[in-house]
Amino acid sequence: MTHIKQFIFITLITLSGINTSNAQDLNHQSTQNLLNGFISTINNDFDKVKNAKGSPYISDIFEVVKLKRFGDKTFYGRYDANLGEMQLKLDNDTIVLNNAEKYEITFVMGKKIYKSYNYKNDDDILQQGFLVVLGETDSMAFLKEEVVKYYEEKPSTNGYDEAKPAEYKRSKDVFYYRSGDDITLLPQKRKDFLKLFPKNSEDLKEFIKENKISLKDDEDLITLFKHIKTL
Repeated sequence: MTHIKQFIFITLITLSGINTSNAQDLNHQSTQNLLNGFISTINNDFDKVKNAKGSPYISDIFEVVKLKRFGDKTFYGRYDANLGEMQLKLDNDTIVLNNAEKYEITFVMGKKIYKSYNYKNDDDILQQGFLVVLGETDSMAFLKEEVVKYYEEKPSTNGYDEAKPAEYKRSKDVFYYRSGDDITLLPQKRKDFLKLFPKNSEDLKEFIKENKISLKDDEDLITLFKHIKTL
C-alpha cells in the first residue's frame, strides 16, 4: 500500500536530491527512518478512498509539476480537493506538502498554478490551503478553491429504500479576491463586484455586459482579469 507522508520543506530537499551533497550521503536505512518520522494519520483514509465512488482528486493521475522554490526541477503531483492537500510522488512513497509552508506549484501540462494562502473559506473558517491562481499581479489576484466533498455510505433503513454507497462529489468552485495580502470571497453579484473597482466600474460594467461575463466561471474570470490589467 502506498504510504502518505506528512511533509516539510527540509524533507523535500533531502528526498528529492536538491541538496545533492547531503542526499548522496544518506543510505537506504537512514532515508527510511526519516520517512517514518513523517507518517501521517492520512493513511487512515486509504480504505475510505478505495471503497467510495468517485475520487477526492482533481485528477487521479500524478502529473508533472514544478515547485517555484526549486527552479526547473520536476516532480509528480496531484491535488486532493477533499482534504485540501497537495501530494507529491517520490520513488515508492506519496508525501503531502505541509500547508503551513508557502508554495507555488505549476502543473506543467496545463500551466495551472496553485499557491498556498492563509484565507477564510466560505464557511468563514480561517485556514491555510491551496488555491488556483486565475490571474495575479502584485496588488491583486483572482483565485479559485476546488472542493470535493465526501458523503458517508447510507444503508437501506427499511428494506425498500435503496442503499447509497460512500461517494466523493465535486462541489462548485469557490472564488476569491486578493487585495494586497487580504483575501476575501469574490462577490457573485455584479453590483457588489463593481464596488471593488470604483474608478473603473463603468468600464467594467460595460465589458461584463458585452462579453456576457459570469462571475462564477473561471474562464470568464480569467478574461475579465486580463481586461482589468489593461485599465
